[in-house]
Amino acid sequence: MQLKLTPVSIMYTKTKAANADHGTDPQALPRKRIYLPLEIPDDIAKSERKTKQYLDRELALFVDKVENGEFIKTDKLTLDEFIPQWKKGYADQNMGEYTRFMTNNIFKIYIQPAFGDTRLDRIKPLHLVNFFAELKRKDGKPMATNTKNNIYKAMKSLFDSAAKWKLIASNPMEGVDRPTVGKQEKRQMKQRKKAYTRAESQAVIIALYDLPERWRLYYLGVLLGGFRRGEMLAVEWFQVDFEAGGLFIEKQITFDEDGNAAEDELKTEESEGYIPMPKWYMDSLKKYHHEWKKEKLLCKKWLGGSKQYVFHSGKGEMYYPNTPSLTWRRFLSGRELPHIRLHDLRHTTAMLLRESGSDLKQIQERLRHTKIGTTADIYTHESELISRDAADRLESLNPKQIKFAPESAPN
Repeated sequence: MQLKLTPVSIMYTKTKAANADHGTDPQALPRKRIYLPLEIPDDIAKSERKTKQYLDRELALFVDKVENGEFIKTDKLTLDEFIPQWKKGYADQNMGEYTRFMTNNIFKIYIQPAFGDTRLDRIKPLHLVNFFAELKRKDGKPMATNTKNNIYKAMKSLFDSAAKWKLIASNPMEGVDRPTVGKQEKRQMKQRKKAYTRAESQAVIIALYDLPERWRLYYLGVLLGGFRRGEMLAVEWFQVDFEAGGLFIEKQITFDEDGNAAEDELKTEESEGYIPMPKWYMDSLKKYHHEWKKEKLLCKKWLGGSKQYVFHSGKGEMYYPNTPSLTWRRFLSGRELPHIRLHDLRHTTAMLLRESGSDLKQIQERLRHTKIGTTADIYTHESELISRDAADRLESLNPKQIKFAPESAPN
């Protein structure tokens, strides 16, 4: 049986604030009428008494929302007005704090300056196509496709929610193609160094002795364990197993929604796990642990509370998530070492393991990837040693080495 509904509309007259022109006379104050369409179930509409009770109840709820600033008139909703509703209804439920922090920055820097005061229902696919086509860096140079894709994902999330919640008749993002990497950018990406060779890794390991012990062991850990920067920052001493010889990865240090350092869940469920480490590294970490405990005892103002971060800022507090990357760049500056990103040490881990004979499954387990395809696509296609080895395996097809091969091809 289909429920029948009777369409009606209720109205609330809201008195605006007094000003010098109107004085304090309530009758002279300007008023604003706010309408709310309603549908009364047919079984209630048949009874005048039930209809009045239903409307009185709905009006009271409506007045309460208006007075508390919770009522939103959706037919003229601008993008700026919709973002808080999207945050409450979608982002807070489905995104981690770091993702919300990064998405909020994208809104403020790129999307709101372009569309903030525009009504949602007036933003069309062509507006968005032109917006993405004109995106550039602050210095006027072409914007990286990865950055464009982050903006695309933020915009799509916004309009997907607006369409799902029936705030717009159609989703304008459905007419916008996802940004793709052009040929020139592909060449630049291919030319950028993404990992160290074995010889370069050895040189880096020696050079790390120039750093304070905590930073030396931090970067060594990232290189040997294939850890993400925030994972290594979050390790506490109770997660270090000296007897078994490895580290437990259970959390990460990242940004909260306001841009402050905070503990958070790992990137994926598969990221959590135990990672065996070389004995020589664990021996160095054990010596450092003794010095760490002495440092804590001598510290007059310990700020770490009950936390036992292996790598901390000097008084027990967690490092800011960007600090390892900044320190890494300073370390490379002025040294005759190839410059790669800190995250590329994780790439290096995979390359070294592959060259040492580890198979893809072993590398996937160490890097804790959800899919083995990620390991294959990202981390194992650049090894010079593997490429050379693959070519050397074809030497057996040299016709000069094949019995009875002709001395030369016929004219």
